[in-house]
Amino acid sequence: MAVLGFDPSLTHFGWVLLDEHGKGKDRLLDFGTFATTRSDGLLVQRLILQRERARQLIKSTGVNFVSMEAPYWQDFSTELLFALNQFLHSVFLDLEVFVLYLQPMSLKKAAVPDMNPHDATKHHITHAAKTELDKHGRRFSEHVSDAYFAGKVGCKFYKWFILRELNDSDLTKDEWNLFCGKHTFKRGVKKGITEYKGIIYKENDQFFDYRKNYKRSKQIIKDVQNG
Repeated sequence: MAVLGFDPSLTHFGWVLLDEHGKGKDRLLDFGTFATTRSDGLLVQRLILQRERARQLIKSTGVNFVSMEAPYWQDFSTELLFALNQFLHSVFLDLEVFVLYLQPMSLKKAAVPDMNPHDATKHHITHAAKTELDKHGRRFSEHVSDAYFAGKVGCKFYKWFILRELNDSDLTKDEWNLFCGKHTFKRGVKKGITEYKGIIYKENDQFFDYRKNYKRSKQIIKDVQNG
């Protein structure tokens, strides 16, 4: 089973299709960008266009696991990204997809682990992606690069958390902290309190398992129509 990596955007929606068992450049099966401009219609029409493109991609590839960059809530486009994400989640819900969210800083750390993520730029991430995939001198955009690293981390999580093919010892220290990190305070006013920071402790916030028996859109519509 392959994994999809997404970098959602209204204008340049990057995506990659990865073989979760592949290594290096061989893990990349396909990639692309869904672009929209004002000529595609009103804002809501462009959101629908991106949603339906994502729906068709998931259906055509048969993927049931998506790993994506989470919206950055302190950006000038926060409201737009939130809207797009909700449109996408309606697709994930209907197609019963497992979704993994990666915060921007976590994505940067995965892409360029030797750098302070606060210093990492789109250029650094794109360069790292091209290096791993032997794409130097070829077109491989920053949007697809972000999607690649989202998908790469997602592949590791998928094999560890879903397929159970990997043990805890197979995770790097950074992956362990990202996936299941927790900390118990040993002194101070918080002594004895454990903070759970890992993704696995944040269902319906950092990961969404829509394979569960949630009401799908059609059922919700039917319920409303029936009063």
